[in-house]
Amino acid sequence: MAFVTPRSLSIREGDRSAGPGTGPRYVLAAGVSLCFFGLALAACGTQSQRPVGVIVTERLRPPFSAEERRAVFGRPLGAFACSVPIPAVRAVTVGGFYADRDASVVEPEALARYQEATKPITDYETQITTISDTFLRSRPANLAPARCALDWLEAWAGQGALLGRMSQQGGYVRTWALSSIVASYIKIQAAEGLDAARRQRVEEWIRQLATAMIAYYGGRSGSDARNNHAYWAGQAAVLSGVALNDRGLLAWGVERYRVGISQVGADGTLPLEVARKSKARHYHNFALMPLVLIAEVAARNGMDLYAEAGGAIHRLAGRVTDSLADPAFFERLTSVRQDWEGDLAGGSLAWAEPYYARFHDGRLVPWLARYRPLRHRWFGGDATLAYGVPQL
Repeated sequence: MAFVTPRSLSIREGDRSAGPGTGPRYVLAAGVSLCFFGLALAACGTQSQRPVGVIVTERLRPPFSAEERRAVFGRPLGAFACSVPIPAVRAVTVGGFYADRDASVVEPEALARYQEATKPITDYETQITTISDTFLRSRPANLAPARCALDWLEAWAGQGALLGRMSQQGGYVRTWALSSIVASYIKIQAAEGLDAARRQRVEEWIRQLATAMIAYYGGRSGSDARNNHAYWAGQAAVLSGVALNDRGLLAWGVERYRVGISQVGADGTLPLEVARKSKARHYHNFALMPLVLIAEVAARNGMDLYAEAGGAIHRLAGRVTDSLADPAFFERLTSVRQDWEGDLAGGSLAWAEPYYARFHDGRLVPWLARYRPLRHRWFGGDATLAYGVPQL
């Protein structure tokens, strides 16, 4: 039995927390550890044997309110046709695509192999985030896209998608896919009229994916246990925690956030991303994206991660923002010319929507105005729809 004490978890009175098919979840009173087994995926205690000092907690909240977003950006949905889900992918054994030790120089042939091997997953992520966004945008709420998104999710759940053999790069692909999957499910989860048994099958699949992801990182001691890959795993975990109402998953993801912000220097840089040489600017932006979303999930659930480590995430966000128009800082720091992995576009800046909505950093306004709507499938789809303020 392992004991985990997540820092800063707020304790609230509320309804019994129970995810479908997972049993009740409890948080102990202040000063008492949460009790988890295995990979910290289930809290101990049952309704019939409630530990002394337990406070029953309310259900974990998603990073945005569907009703509020629909009120801001919603519009009537016209004709909607649900396409047939694409065949599931079980195993991802493709290698990486960088040619040098610093992982800063792309090898074109390897990149082409990678893109071909992962195209079905990319297509799936794009489709499920788009379909679930269609539901979130519909006003009044139209159940047709919600049912369609559930069709797509259940289709892959029923085929055990992404639960087969994984290479190291495949493990990263699964982590990013899990974020797309869970974010899409969260958008439709509370829709009235969805079949409970089908929802439970999807949730069981999400738990399997999250368990496999955490098992992978539990055995890692390399740079990917501390760099942007760890933060993306943290994002996938906190979103899974919300979908499954599992505070163990939330706590694991929050710890990945702390791994990241503990490394932010006084100049707002991350040493493991600086080490990416010509891709340093790109990877600082890429690392910031999941850190912001983890902090948003935490804020909706009573934790102020934005303030931790002396507000380290603000130093990182400021450094990234200042570098968008001028990469000179990173070029001086790395002594090499900076280039993006792909072109800078709206998707690259999806983090800016929730960050601006919360902190109103005026430096972001020109970028938001230029690229809206900001969409990134690994961030959950349309970030402008989910987090953006209507008037900049």
